[in-house]
Amino acid sequence: MKAALLLLLKAAVTALLLGLLFREHSKALLAPLEGLLANPGWTLAGLAAAGGALLFAALRWQAVLRGQGLDLPLAELGRLILIAAFFNTTSLGVVGGDAWRVLALLRRPGTQRLPVVVSVLLDHVVGLVSLALIFLTCAWWVRERLARLDPVALAAVQGFAVFMLGTLAVIALTVAASAPAVHRRLAGRLAGGLFQRPALQKFIEACDALRRAWRQSLIALGHSLLLFACHFGLFYCGLRAVGGDAPLAEFLAAMPVIDAAAGLPVSVSGLGVRETTFEILVGGLTGLAAPLAIAASLAGWLFTVAWGLLGGLCFVGGRRDS
Repeated sequence: MKAALLLLLKAAVTALLLGLLFREHSKALLAPLEGLLANPGWTLAGLAAAGGALLFAALRWQAVLRGQGLDLPLAELGRLILIAAFFNTTSLGVVGGDAWRVLALLRRPGTQRLPVVVSVLLDHVVGLVSLALIFLTCAWWVRERLARLDPVALAAVQGFAVFMLGTLAVIALTVAASAPAVHRRLAGRLAGGLFQRPALQKFIEACDALRRAWRQSLIALGHSLLLFACHFGLFYCGLRAVGGDAPLAEFLAAMPVIDAAAGLPVSVSGLGVRETTFEILVGGLTGLAAPLAIAASLAGWLFTVAWGLLGGLCFVGGRRDS
């Protein structure tokens, strides 16, 4: 019941935001489809970029899993990532993409819960590090342009920069504290022996894989950077498909903030939220007209939907085979 109410609330927020956007910019409603059909080159490039993002997501997860002592075939992980994209795109029910990944791997004979759960957690940690590196680099590169944003947009970017810097600091401290010599010392001094509980000890040891298996962590980070390059690139292809253009550095500085806003669990698949922040940030940084910004955001989203639908077919086909 709660899940159904949450889905209805998200659908209502999505409808409200899209309704407000299309009331002011009615031409942006059909522009994505018209642009994708009229510019097949950019459409194919966008679809390829979306597929590349899924491939590098599977490669990143594979590297993180190897840090947990699990060496799984890329084809199997790619299939799970593709199906996870379906759940993430549709936002149906209570089973999200991460939950699906965990449940699917736990169906393998002899697979233990802890390394699988920790692998998904560390997969996101690596993603946050790469996202911070991309954003902070691009934001510094276009800092003069950022300073000319309107106060609301500038405050959002500055707040996101503080969040990213804080995230990097917390991750660095956590990795340092997970080292055996450090957490053994903490276990005797903090929380009345809380750190001495066996379950927590095993969890900390599993999380120490980022430091212990540092080669795999660096490989995962490299794949993650390529993942975001493809993910942001698919929206750039959507922009070009609908007839827009924007300097790449400014575009990349805006995309992490847009992606973070779209990831908030307040709408279905980020619809409405993504388009609003796209209009504010990409428009503010590049001077892109609002209808083009909204159309570009929707065109990029359609690329992800195409792969998500393919993941849905894989999910349905897998259930019939089982």
